[in-house]
Amino acid sequence: MADSLMTREDALFEIVRAGREERVAILMGAELSGADLRGVDLSGANLALANLSDANLNGAYLCGAYLRQANLSGATLRGTNLSKAYLVGVNLIGANLQGVYFCRADLRGTDLCGVNLGEADLSGANLSEADLMAVGLERANLTGADLKSANMSDTKLQKADLSGADLSFAVLRGADLSFANLSEANLVGTNLSKAKLHSANLIGANASLANLSSADVSEAYLYKARLAGANLVEANLRLANLSRANLSRAHLFRAHIAGANLSRVDLRKANLIGADLAGVDLTNADVREANLSGANLNGACLQSANCQGAVLQGGRLFGANLTNVSFVRADLQQVQVSAVEFAVVEAGSLKEVIIDMPTASRLELSFSTLQIRRGKETLGGGNVIKESGKRALGTRKL
Repeated sequence: MADSLMTREDALFEIVRAGREERVAILMGAELSGADLRGVDLSGANLALANLSDANLNGAYLCGAYLRQANLSGATLRGTNLSKAYLVGVNLIGANLQGVYFCRADLRGTDLCGVNLGEADLSGANLSEADLMAVGLERANLTGADLKSANMSDTKLQKADLSGADLSFAVLRGADLSFANLSEANLVGTNLSKAKLHSANLIGANASLANLSSADVSEAYLYKARLAGANLVEANLRLANLSRANLSRAHLFRAHIAGANLSRVDLRKANLIGADLAGVDLTNADVREANLSGANLNGACLQSANCQGAVLQGGRLFGANLTNVSFVRADLQQVQVSAVEFAVVEAGSLKEVIIDMPTASRLELSFSTLQIRRGKETLGGGNVIKESGKRALGTRKL
């Protein structure tokens, strides 16, 4: 550093003297590029504006050190302890930070693009508005970290621990969070479009208004997660556990949700147009006023679900379990249903409904124009089908 405030000789002498006198070192503007500082104790040291480029700081102690605008480009910091250090404005381009301890460190607005932070401890660290684009954070500890408005596009976070972290309004477009722990994390307004969240833990996370369009959330755990108003257009939620999650007013247009657990989920006024819900468990789900036009619900379990006022135009429910489902004021135009058992349907619009019911028992339909199809036969409203001692009643009231 051409304009350094302290020469290399003076800086090294200050380190030795501070250690001898058991005080913090004053190294402001020190020229220490390429220095061998392995295992050195610089806890609480003032290293503002210091030049530590290409220095070897492996295993060094910089707990609580003040490193404002210091140059650490190309430095090696494997296992270095930077807990509670102040690193705002520091230059870390090309630095190796694998396994570094950044617990409760201040890294606000810091540029960490392309840096290797694999297995680093960033628990409780302040990384708000930091640039972490394409950073390697595999297995990193980010519990309780502040990542508000951080740029984490294409960041690698496989198996990272982000439990309780604040990622509100952060950008994680295309990030890989497979098997990551995001339980109780704040993801309000976060951009996770095209992100990979396969088998991630999002239990109790708040992702309201988040953008998860085209994201891979397959086999993820979202028990009691909050996703109200979230964008999940064309997202992959196959086999995910969304039990008791809040998806009210969420956008799930053409989402892939086959085989998912949606028991007791809140889907009020959600947009599920064209969604694939084959084989999903919607037991006791709240689907009031949701739009499921053209949705595939073949083989789904809707036992005791509340579908009042829902729109299911052109939906497919072949083999679905509709036991005790409420379709009061629902729109079931052109719906196709089979194997209905103990379903009470009081729909507002039941035009051109086709119901295949080889094993049906007690189907009550009012205010409708209904076709009941059995094999090649099609019977109009008002007919009674007797089969195996059971009765299916179609009531036509015009």
